[in-house]
Amino acid sequence: MAADSSRPLDPGAPPGLDAARALLERAWGHSDFRGRQAEVVEEILAGRDVLAVLPTGGGKSVCYQIPAMLRPGLGLVVSPLIALMTDQVEALKQLGVAAARLDSGISMDDRSAVWRAAQAGELDLLYVSPEGLAQPHMIDRLRELPLSLIAIDEAHCVSQWGHDFRPDYRGLGRLVELFPGVPRIAVTATADPRTRDDILASLRLEGAVVVVDSFARPNLQLAAERKTSRAKGEARVIELVRERRGKSGVVYCGSREGCERMADALGQAGVNAIAYHAGMAPQERDRRLERFLGEDGAVMVATIAFGMGVDKPDVRFVIHLDPPGSLEAYWQEIGRAGRDGEPADGVTLFSPSDIAWSLKRLNGRPMADEVKTVQTRKVRQLFAMLDGGHCRPQTVRRYFGETDAGPCGVCDLCLDPVQTHDATVPAQKALAAVHRLGERFGRGRVVDHLTGRTKDVQPWEQALSTWGIGSDLAPAAWRDLVDHLLFEGLLAEDPNDGRPLVTLGDPAAVRAVYRGERRVETRRAPVARADTRSGNPRKRDRSHAEEVLTPEAFARFEALRAWRRERAAEQHVPPYVIFHDRTLAEIARAAPSGLDALGRLPGVGAAKLDRYGAAVLAALARAD
Repeated sequence: MAADSSRPLDPGAPPGLDAARALLERAWGHSDFRGRQAEVVEEILAGRDVLAVLPTGGGKSVCYQIPAMLRPGLGLVVSPLIALMTDQVEALKQLGVAAARLDSGISMDDRSAVWRAAQAGELDLLYVSPEGLAQPHMIDRLRELPLSLIAIDEAHCVSQWGHDFRPDYRGLGRLVELFPGVPRIAVTATADPRTRDDILASLRLEGAVVVVDSFARPNLQLAAERKTSRAKGEARVIELVRERRGKSGVVYCGSREGCERMADALGQAGVNAIAYHAGMAPQERDRRLERFLGEDGAVMVATIAFGMGVDKPDVRFVIHLDPPGSLEAYWQEIGRAGRDGEPADGVTLFSPSDIAWSLKRLNGRPMADEVKTVQTRKVRQLFAMLDGGHCRPQTVRRYFGETDAGPCGVCDLCLDPVQTHDATVPAQKALAAVHRLGERFGRGRVVDHLTGRTKDVQPWEQALSTWGIGSDLAPAAWRDLVDHLLFEGLLAEDPNDGRPLVTLGDPAAVRAVYRGERRVETRRAPVARADTRSGNPRKRDRSHAEEVLTPEAFARFEALRAWRRERAAEQHVPPYVIFHDRTLAEIARAAPSGLDALGRLPGVGAAKLDRYGAAVLAALARAD
């Protein structure tokens, strides 16, 4: 053992949890393990294989670092990224633990020094990449050393069903033959049941103990918003970051160019924004990461090349200008906020063009048809969650297999539940219209056809049974429905050289909707308006509240808005997630004198009544 802090209490006895807790307190300063860490540590100390699925920020690395330090021999850690290895090795050195890494960024002299230290028994942990481990000379040198354990970090990279598949990880199953008797631990924060099964099979861990902790992150407040254009999405990101001025955060973009443009826009808005992507030289990326980790209030604008293993505890928000491609990637990236357990926000902006882009990128990757089908379904599941009406964390946790997960109570949909309705019949009409039009037109033309508004309509189109069949709904309602059908995979978009055509989606799912076997549920659609082509009300200079409230009621409305701003600032949330203006207007008009009367007003659910009721009544009393 290389450091005094890593010595077991009784070198002559097999180390157990008491020794592990003592080491945890001495080296890390924590009196006990969290969650299911102790269970994982105990299994590894006993020499058993483990697959541990623990949440982001749940201390996965400690689960193999402490056993590696307590068991005799060198702990070998396989990690996918140089930045991840560097971060963990430097953190361990700060604790007085003898750790090193071997990767392409290490000079020959430093590499030789690492091997000498390993052969002398002076290292507790050695980090290597899967690509490096595939080299025969590295295997030969490692086989000369006694190993305490083998840890495979970010183990979801092993699985072709996972969200970040790395082909070199698939070869790690041979470690069971190369190092017989050495316990192995695979750890990840994001793996659904199918991915977990694939990890176990690929790594030949069939007899491993599987420990899956809850995916709950109660300190995260999640929200999602539709964006109507790229420019408006960027403007919204600036608003969201400004609302969190002085806080450290991450903004994810889908492309390198998008990162640069978003970082520049935030910089012009007075934000300490730093662009980060794989197109930069490694030294430049390292410099920018150091800035982000060291400067207060820094905002990293990055592609998914950033974040894995970066243990910055005080990230207060993660904003997706462009959503990721699966619920696994979403949960991992959102989970980089609030690792210290303090409140943090995750906001995702999304649109139909995003799902089209995700599917196009997926189709460009070489993979078996079965795998592509699963990955396509994962994309659809993410967007269905973003556009859905149910608690976001609950939806994600159930996706990962937590069937008993309940509503979180703090996401945007819990704080302000949306009304949904059965849109199966309109969905049938939309699907039929796309079919009758021969799948040869874009979204706008399909909506015009449904509402009977096609300009210079031809006789053949008017003769179709679907012509004007949706005139009872506003065009805006149809656009929303078409978008939702795209999210659910019932419709698809053919890129068509930049002029997307709407086509029918999964045939079996479409048939199920036609037959009424599958229900389509959406947020409530607006009623059609005859005074505008769009079906939306005309814009007015005066607010709705000013038009319909008496002067006394309007004064109460303004008092409630002031109260709401204060509460929103305290919670670091947009004001509308507390109460919508419409709800405040109803309260101001009714001027309820007690909680029972307040609870009967639209928009005031039981949770909000319990949380805000007394404060609302107090604000009304002050206004009067």
